Amino acid sequence: MTWAIELDGLTKSFRGKMAVENLSLNVEAGSILGFLGQNGAGKTTTIKMMLGLLRPDSGGGRILGKSITGESLQVLRKVGYVAEVQQMYGYMSVNEILNFSRQFYSRWNSALIKRYLDFFSLPSKEKIKNLSKGMKTQLALILAMAHEPEVLVLDEPSSGLDPINRQEFLRIILDEISLQGKTVFLSSHQLHDVERVADKVAFINQGRLLDVRSMDNLKTTVKKIRVVFQREPGSSLFSQPGITEVSREGSAYLIAVEENLEGILAEIKKYPYFTLDIIDQNLEEIFIEKVRGDRHE
Repeated sequence: MTWAIELDGLTKSFRGKMAVENLSLNVEAGSILGFLGQNGAGKTTTIKMMLGLLRPDSGGGRILGKSITGESLQVLRKVGYVAEVQQMYGYMSVNEILNFSRQFYSRWNSALIKRYLDFFSLPSKEKIKNLSKGMKTQLALILAMAHEPEVLVLDEPSSGLDPINRQEFLRIILDEISLQGKTVFLSSHQLHDVERVADKVAFINQGRLLDVRSMDNLKTTVKKIRVVFQREPGSSLFSQPGITEVSREGSAYLIAVEENLEGILAEIKKYPYFTLDIIDQNLEEIFIEKVRGDRHE
């Protein structure tokens, strides 16, 4: 397996408060990783350390084989980056910032730029300061893709986009980027969007990486079981490996399962029951459970 991104023990604190703690994460080349966490969880700090825009207190990593601490300029030449907050020269026009940025790269895809300027209906002669937030995000994506990077890092990229443009944005990620074998590191609050495009997701909370799972694994193993027993089961049933939470809904038990689904079902079925339902969980529900469970530890 080839890793496009390798992070090893990244740690960063600000004024004594831990922002990212001993974070290690590998991202396979050609995949889309969804990086999920609440505001203040450490997502943007992690991304800035990845790109050499912020120096870690300890730890390090590599992107496409280049050190994020010792070879950050080489990293940035191979990476496209869309920041959460767009900081572009407002006095420049769209065309001017494209021509300005072109000077920093050996590769530049003018045909791609034209295609997406037309696609987004971006006014090429308009000053950046006059663009809407959504238009600035669209321009940032074009700038990030123009030099044909091998890795695209997107920090809340759909912020400011209306629902139609958000859908088109996702289509670009799938069609223009992932199908060409590029690697995408996607940090987003739009969990439904992440669920549509990601191969794998990583959950971060309070600076700590909680879990990394493939979407296929999450969809097949993370479930809730609702069961009404004919008589009370033994307490040992609820200590089965893979059960993360047990609650009551009237006469029913609601059992949250993270793994070992078949084994847990086999144990449940040893007890007489009236009804037994397996409830699928979407990514938002899984995310909420992960964060809630971390708080209670």
